[in-house]
Amino acid sequence: MDARVNFITLAVADVRASRAFYVDGLGWQPIFDVPDEIVFIRLSPALVLSLWRAGAFEDEVGRLGARLGHAPFTLAHNVPTPGLVDEVMATASAAGATVLKPAVQRDWGGYSGYFADPDGFAWEVAYNPGEIGVALMAAVAVEAEPTTVDVIRTRRSVPQGKLIAGPALDHREVVAAVESARWAPNHKRTEPWRFYLLDDERITRLAGLWGEQLERTGSKPERVEAKRRDWASVPGVLIVTCTSAADADDTLRLENYAATACAVQNVCLHLWSKGIATKWSTAAVSDHEGFWPLLGHERAPDDTRVVAFLFYGLAAELPKAHRKLPVEHVLVDHRHGVRDGIG
Repeated sequence: MDARVNFITLAVADVRASRAFYVDGLGWQPIFDVPDEIVFIRLSPALVLSLWRAGAFEDEVGRLGARLGHAPFTLAHNVPTPGLVDEVMATASAAGATVLKPAVQRDWGGYSGYFADPDGFAWEVAYNPGEIGVALMAAVAVEAEPTTVDVIRTRRSVPQGKLIAGPALDHREVVAAVESARWAPNHKRTEPWRFYLLDDERITRLAGLWGEQLERTGSKPERVEAKRRDWASVPGVLIVTCTSAADADDTLRLENYAATACAVQNVCLHLWSKGIATKWSTAAVSDHEGFWPLLGHERAPDDTRVVAFLFYGLAAELPKAHRKLPVEHVLVDHRHGVRDGIG
């Protein structure tokens, strides 16, 4: 048996209340959620915290013992500085935790405090300057940086209505993502992409233009209102366009569009590596006469098209992965002798 733990399961009295504490209060993101039954929260690539309804827990595991004081174990959350101990304790308290022991300097050289969640499970928040503590924080730092493959495979398109603001959303990261975007491959070094990062006032105006355009094209009032509301509520919008030279032939124009699409994907992957989710849309709001003035142009620039309305924010929840075809169905592998993948 390997020396590791993959799940920590807490039998909780009220899953809804526990979810509110850990997800809404502490800001942790669920990876699996059955309302009023169970919530899984990934703590690291190989460790999951499970909040399980006590009744279901007893059905499978056996009867819970009577509670006398606090459960005879603690969960620990280590941080790299003493100041972060106080910050985490304050966050937990604001979320509804009971502070069991305020953070103090410990005889063993560290700094820590204790709080209890809504079911009385005790958490220690600790700064440990010793060798083990330093090693743990180094490992956490490595885990916090996802691999390129992880980023590619876990990115999802999150609907506008599920994108939310929060302290972890740094709009300056979008500027860094554009720097990553402009390194996308492009034939003949045309660099055809242009990016427009909207402020809150322009996001509201864009939502209004989209609502008007939908009304003009016969959309039902309820759809118009839903789209206007979802677009107006997103924390951020980046609009990406593609411009070709006036004398560009059809092949080069297609290559420019493909290059800009690569740049958009670079933005999406860069942002997701920082925990920021995106939704790539190609809505026809650019047909509205007020669209280009919104971006600072009197009219549509020559030989220019919109490639992406990129909505971004923190994900209130991530959609499930949807891919119908496994790799063996989309790859004809002449190198390894697999030739029957594509029909």
